[in-house]
Amino acid sequence: MIPATLHNLKDGKTYKTDAHQVEAYEHLMCNPRAALLLGMSLSKTVTALSYLYDMHYTECAITKTLVVAPNKVANITWPDELHTWAHLDGVRYSLITGDATKREKALSADAEIFIIGVDNLGWLIDKFLYKKISEKTGEPYGAWLGALPFDCVVIDELSLFKGRGSNRFKKLRRALDLSDTPYRVGMTGTFVPNGYVDAWAQMVLIDDGERLGDTFGKFSDKYFTTRGNGMIVYEYIPRPGAVQTIARKIQDIALTMLTRDKVKLPDLHIVDHEIELSPFDKDTYDDLEREYALDFLKGGEVTVKSAADLTNKLLQVSSGAIYIDSDGPRKWYELNTAKLDTLDALLAQYAQDNFICVYQFRHELERIKARFPFARELRKVEDFRDWNAGKIRLLLIHPKGSGHGLNMQFGGRRMVWFSVTWNLEHYLQTIARLLRRGALKEIFIHRLLCKGTRDMRVRKRVETKDSNQTFLLNEIKDLRKKYGTKRK
Repeated sequence: MIPATLHNLKDGKTYKTDAHQVEAYEHLMCNPRAALLLGMSLSKTVTALSYLYDMHYTECAITKTLVVAPNKVANITWPDELHTWAHLDGVRYSLITGDATKREKALSADAEIFIIGVDNLGWLIDKFLYKKISEKTGEPYGAWLGALPFDCVVIDELSLFKGRGSNRFKKLRRALDLSDTPYRVGMTGTFVPNGYVDAWAQMVLIDDGERLGDTFGKFSDKYFTTRGNGMIVYEYIPRPGAVQTIARKIQDIALTMLTRDKVKLPDLHIVDHEIELSPFDKDTYDDLEREYALDFLKGGEVTVKSAADLTNKLLQVSSGAIYIDSDGPRKWYELNTAKLDTLDALLAQYAQDNFICVYQFRHELERIKARFPFARELRKVEDFRDWNAGKIRLLLIHPKGSGHGLNMQFGGRRMVWFSVTWNLEHYLQTIARLLRRGALKEIFIHRLLCKGTRDMRVRKRVETKDSNQTFLLNEIKDLRKKYGTKRK
């Protein structure tokens, strides 16, 4: 049983276990296949570790567990939690990271819990799954064989596998289909940020399709109508009552909680800095927007992928630089310093505060580091610890790599979005790095927005919570209306 009180070995304090933690723990104990769809900052990791501790060392029901998590969460959060809480003392774990030699050594360690980042998951699966090799051709053939040597798999940030066409989803599903893994746990705070169509891939990894169907086709035909062009689907539209039916189908194994209903978080303030570009810089942006839009539209058929590429390109321009064609490493050309100047002003205005700055593109990272030599990119465990210790004035993070699972509320209370993102999951998860239990002061999110650019539309997308596909397709619709499809 999860202890009634949790003793923190690092700060020497003892905390009363919350009722929602007990509920989540009991949900796992009652369901060998379970999903914890809990809001950010609801202590999913320590709850899951308490469950694993009892299942390994008290119940002796599980012999080997594989924990799959975002890379930084695997390398930082899970080991950190294991070393924080007294009741987890004695857990034998192995972190599968580093080069191939180090990973092999970690995999063969004498441990019960093996932790791996998603980037190394494919390598691990390839070690245990294989096909027969033809003696004549030397090529693999036939069905997949083999199995993973784990009887429990925990997927931290289950939403990373929502893309049913992604290589990571396909490999993990194949491995789970072939393996005897009676215990499975999926955890995420953003289950369906872009629509219920994402539910299928996540749930099939937990229950092998028992509740929502074993193929996406069965799932989509039953619960959605589509809008598209031939085989290309632009949007999945839930049928009447579909969302309620999906919820009923998974309610036995999926426990859901909203953060605001369970814990008190500090006040959150969103501060938008609307930047006026100079007439010359605005003309430059307008010319580039027209050129890029017509390049994308002149081909006729427009896909979600091309719409995403276009939006990202325009966001790069609004952030102040463009990439130029060159041999060798990618090079960029700076168009203006408007956002750098605004960031400089914020650092001066709040001279006593530490900042997290969220960047989207490589040129932003390079330009920020050149302007502010004291800035540090979050790359290693030491960077994470120095931030929480208050030793970093300006920490640079990318929402894809640092937006899930990291507890960063102790190092500062201000976050700057150098350029906004249209990915709602990344946006919510990244803000939750600061907006967490344990933060003692109100949180400020500063968004740098250039007037008259794609920044303003992307801000609206986040506020209206459109699905990614709907947002991108509306982008194209507006550009067609604005520019047509013919070059002039």
